[in-house]
Amino acid sequence: MAHMDLELTTAQARAVWRLRARWPGRDVRVHPRSWGAIVEVRAGGRTVAVTALDPDGRERAPERVGFAAAA
Repeated sequence: MAHMDLELTTAQARAVWRLRARWPGRDVRVHPRSWGAIVEVRAGGRTVAVTALDPDGRERAPERVGFAAAA
């Protein structure tokens, strides 16, 4: 993981570890937000998983993402 100016809470770090365990060998990126953090898992140049972490480390339930209709 590249250097970042972000200090995770213990609970957030555990959540990141769980993602790494689910997606071994993939690139895991943490993006800080004012309300917590977004954790992105990338493979082959694409995002394969994403989750949001509250400051206490709980994962926010992701909203369903619909596919855009082709124009």
